[in-house]
Amino acid sequence: MIRTAAAALAAAALALAALLAPARPAAAADNGQWSVLPVATAAGQRPYFYLAASPGGTVRDTVTVANRTDRPRTFRLYAADAHNTARDGGFALRGPDEPRGAPAAWVRLERDRVTVPARGTVDVGFELSVPDRAEPGDHPGALVALEDAPAAAAGTAPGIGIRQAVGARLYLRVAGPTAPALAVEDVTAVAAAGTGAEVSYTLHNLGNVTLRPRAALTATGALGRPLLHRALTGLPPELLPGQRVRLGTRWDGPPPLEWTRLTVRAEASGVTAAGGADHAAHPLLVPALALALTLAAVAWSALGAASGRMARMSDRSPEPTAPHRAGFACFVGRPNAGKSTLTNALVGTKVAITSNRPQTTRHTVRGIVHRPDAQLVLVDTPGLHKPRTLLGERLNDVVRTTWAEVDVIGFCLPADQKLGPGDKFIAKELAAIKKTPKIAIVTKTDLVESKALAEQLLAIHQLGAELGIEWAEIVPVSAVGDNQVQLLADLIAPLLPESPPLYPEGDLTDEPEMVMVAELIREAALEGVRDELPHSIAVVVEEMIPRENRPADRPLLDIHANVYIERPSQKGIIIGPKGSRLKEVGMKSRKHIEALLGTPVFLDLHVKVAKDWQRDPKQLRKLGF
Repeated sequence: MIRTAAAALAAAALALAALLAPARPAAAADNGQWSVLPVATAAGQRPYFYLAASPGGTVRDTVTVANRTDRPRTFRLYAADAHNTARDGGFALRGPDEPRGAPAAWVRLERDRVTVPARGTVDVGFELSVPDRAEPGDHPGALVALEDAPAAAAGTAPGIGIRQAVGARLYLRVAGPTAPALAVEDVTAVAAAGTGAEVSYTLHNLGNVTLRPRAALTATGALGRPLLHRALTGLPPELLPGQRVRLGTRWDGPPPLEWTRLTVRAEASGVTAAGGADHAAHPLLVPALALALTLAAVAWSALGAASGRMARMSDRSPEPTAPHRAGFACFVGRPNAGKSTLTNALVGTKVAITSNRPQTTRHTVRGIVHRPDAQLVLVDTPGLHKPRTLLGERLNDVVRTTWAEVDVIGFCLPADQKLGPGDKFIAKELAAIKKTPKIAIVTKTDLVESKALAEQLLAIHQLGAELGIEWAEIVPVSAVGDNQVQLLADLIAPLLPESPPLYPEGDLTDEPEMVMVAELIREAALEGVRDELPHSIAVVVEEMIPRENRPADRPLLDIHANVYIERPSQKGIIIGPKGSRLKEVGMKSRKHIEALLGTPVFLDLHVKVAKDWQRDPKQLRKLGF
């Protein structure tokens, strides 16, 4: 089952949940007699409409109505808004004559009535225009085909009104700030037949993104004695923005003569909420119990005061909060899949160098994300590839060692490139890792249109199904466009183990400064080079020494570094005419180094040849591999 927390349409997980979740819709996509589906693409049949647009933008698509019966059928076509049913939170649709909001009011169909021949299909185009001042976030709905004539036999399919209707879900994400928010409201506990208690509560989505909530019921006795801790079932798979759902559960066997405090705690997309109510199996005993507890509290406080401990004894403990989580999540994928750029975007600063050249990352880089609820230690790994050198073999070993030790694996797949043999090779290896949660991260979404992104999401889901991988999440992100980067952090955090922070507040990486300086120099050296030269470049910082006899207000750090290449013929490429290229490398890298170290720097670069170092074990050890 693909689980989603907050990413409706612009998040893959929610889009795929429409395909996989055990839905309870007001209208299904296929009732056996006719179906309503997005028009098929080269990648196959889409199970849903996945659309994303900015305020003021317009998207176009096509819906296919298929008639499976032996007689022509006429349908009324309309767009419907989605909501949660008040009773159980099921996915439901507004009727054709109800007031229309977002997204239904924004849809214009080319035709609102069609006659589909027997065993035939009809395609109808539509346009969805987002108003300039549209609220950002998720706007779920559907395109519905309502049969003109009443159903021949009642109860043969889900219906709207007295006619049968079939709808294809439409998930729209409007670009802009997203804010998951959740509340637990109106918790009540009523004595039930026998010795049980009926507990009712309302989950309210206060944010602008769809949530997949989880909740637990706890009960404590009058003096804090734990009585119950149970995960709640029957929650809605998708709690849509702005929706309230009234839910209930039964607690069998509460203590007959004890006052209890019942608390419902819910969590989704990294946000938590709680609500509670008092309960007593015999309400008439509550006043007596309250009086007894009050007298006990007074006596206890008096005893504490007499022994000099009154303040400590009378302090009230704060309401328990969700446990802090901390752990390691690694990003893996083939070379140039956007892993380093994503790591930098999540951390909020450059901790890993980036380049449009494959295999830029040559060692694991840890970036640290500090949050109130969690600390994410992100491990950026080299791209897994078919090695042609000893260096390539060692980099692949680094990747495999890393993903065997982390708490979460993020598999990065670029949106602008179809799944290839390299992706499938990595996925097969990930399939053998059974216990570690895996998130499929679709990177570089800013480079593709929504239709191409939808095809990539479907292909990734199918890849997981073929290999037996149960994705914890499938999330499209754009690190460059800062789209859904925060959502990804929200989805990783709940998968980490409960733990105090692993690194001090303020630490953004555990990389040694000399290593980071060497990487910044290599990043600058990679710009503009061609062919095999990027793979032949290595940088080693020999020393970093504060210059002596400098005024306190004008410090200067001397950095001496060597740029290694494999062949003498490459030396001229790095140095350039009259040293111009090497000088440019120094200027570009020095700017980033000074920002990193917070001090002026004198950078002394030399180019040296280490013949065939990628294949030489001794040279690899010398260069730190």
